[in-house]
Amino acid sequence: MWRYQGPKPALLAVVCAAACSGAVYAQETLPEVHVGMGMPKPPYIMESGTAGLDYDIAKQALAAGGYKMVAHMLPQTRALAMLRSGQLDGMLSITEGIGGDDYFTDNYVVYQNVATSLARRNLKINQIEDLAAYSVAAFQNASMVLGDRYSLVASGHADYRELPAQITQNKLLFMGRVDVVVGDRLIFNYYIDKLEPQIDVKQAVMFHRIFPETPRKAVFRDARVRDAFNAGLKAIRSNSKYDAIVKQYIGTTP
Repeated sequence: MWRYQGPKPALLAVVCAAACSGAVYAQETLPEVHVGMGMPKPPYIMESGTAGLDYDIAKQALAAGGYKMVAHMLPQTRALAMLRSGQLDGMLSITEGIGGDDYFTDNYVVYQNVATSLARRNLKINQIEDLAAYSVAAFQNASMVLGDRYSLVASGHADYRELPAQITQNKLLFMGRVDVVVGDRLIFNYYIDKLEPQIDVKQAVMFHRIFPETPRKAVFRDARVRDAFNAGLKAIRSNSKYDAIVKQYIGTTP
């Protein structure tokens, strides 16, 4: 466990001037910012805890703003408690729904939960309530985070389950053991190639967009770090580093 000393202020004017001149800073010379991030959910956070769409965008945004990100893979509830007690400088991939008096960044990554079915089934799923007609496997705690309408459907559903390992959702769907799976579209796609060879993953699927997109922010205890992150995020969007990260993990630009 590191010894928390609080975030060191970045000299934004100097950093921006250096960035404009094309100067490159070694990561080890930058002041460290310790952040909590969630448990692995590829491709957003890879199993190694040192790569992923979410991880890389945040790391590059902070670097462009003058900080070195040191990430700690933690359950969100624990990370939030550590943030509130001053043991972390910030957290990644959250919404302002967590409350508190800390400083939230601009949106930097977008999650998209969907209901996924096999295309050949031609299931009619146009709204959350339509899920009541089918067997459903969702990610763990989906009934807590996908809103009141979804929670109501899940609570009264006779064939509904939540699974801690999202790869299991893919397996159940492609093997015909469940009608619909609920989870993030990119996470579903990532696990397709991780299934056993005997499972037919070439079956076409339909993504039913019955949930709104969920933009995610980072949050920091120091407003100067928040400002540096936002400035860095703007910089990597303009110089195509952001697009390159997205292409690396999902093969297309936003």
